[in-house]
Amino acid sequence: MSLPRYIINFDELTDELRRDLIQLIDDALKDKYPQLDMQEIKALLSEIEDLLPDEKYRGLKNRIEQFIMYKYDGTQKVLGVLLDIPAIISDYKQDFIFDKDIFLTGLHLNQTGWKKNDKYSLIIDKEKIIDGATTKEIGEHKYFNTYYKVDANTPISFILHNLSGNSRQTIVDLEYLEGQETTINPSPPDPDINDIPNDWDIAVRMQWEENSPCDMDLHGFMGDMHVAFWNRSHNGFYLNWDYREHISNNNPEIISVKGHYNKTLKIYIQNYNSVPLKKPVNVKIYEKRSYGVVLLKEYDIEVENNSPLGYGVCSIDLKTKKITDMFTRENLFV
Repeated sequence: MSLPRYIINFDELTDELRRDLIQLIDDALKDKYPQLDMQEIKALLSEIEDLLPDEKYRGLKNRIEQFIMYKYDGTQKVLGVLLDIPAIISDYKQDFIFDKDIFLTGLHLNQTGWKKNDKYSLIIDKEKIIDGATTKEIGEHKYFNTYYKVDANTPISFILHNLSGNSRQTIVDLEYLEGQETTINPSPPDPDINDIPNDWDIAVRMQWEENSPCDMDLHGFMGDMHVAFWNRSHNGFYLNWDYREHISNNNPEIISVKGHYNKTLKIYIQNYNSVPLKKPVNVKIYEKRSYGVVLLKEYDIEVENNSPLGYGVCSIDLKTKKITDMFTRENLFV
């Protein structure tokens, strides 16, 4: 392992150093102001001068030792895959999932058939760590400035955006420290239609099978507004809950709308991580009336697992409450 390649952030040390300096000055001056003379001031400045490099490099030394001596309880490892990319313009995703916590330290990428307009992304639990980076003609390695902790069973998704439509083979290597622990996030609450916190007229509830690592996503479009996992609300338009699997929970995703009677709501679903489902995805449309909640329509949709395209379910006229089937396949991220 080459230490100079890992960037140490000196700014992280300044707060602690500032506190040490202030405490040193305060201790030296306490109860001494009336009899303070130049000799005492020079002695104090000398102590401060001695403290500056000592504290700075002691902190740096501790951080390097933590990495070298595995004080993060990690073992350096690399996991690699070889992807065969066909000559089709599309996104191609490879998920990495670990059964223990890891600290991600770098990504290596190499490929044949390079084209300058192709890009790639790295997404961890739906957070974009690398967003549309341009591929290089020769292999490249991205070193992370610090470790990115990833809990066990959390998907790390590498996505090649084959914008050129060129066929190639792509090698992806993840460099990481494997931890000794398995972090299991606590089970989230189990909200449903009656638990929607905001006022609403129309609600859309999506449910998929139990005990599945599949990450089904619910999308709503209304004019130029789009609610989904990365943007959960506009004025009167909400994605109330988003869940990334059905191992630790069995909760539905719900979209709700209040007002906007001059608009049409379009509903889509997407198998985000392309995990196969044995059962159809259930979608229900509800209306809140003065006397209670009414189910307007229900869908059971067979979802394919080999395409990133979303499924158009239906459109809802928010004034008349008329529901029109869509049954389309579309790219939801354009």
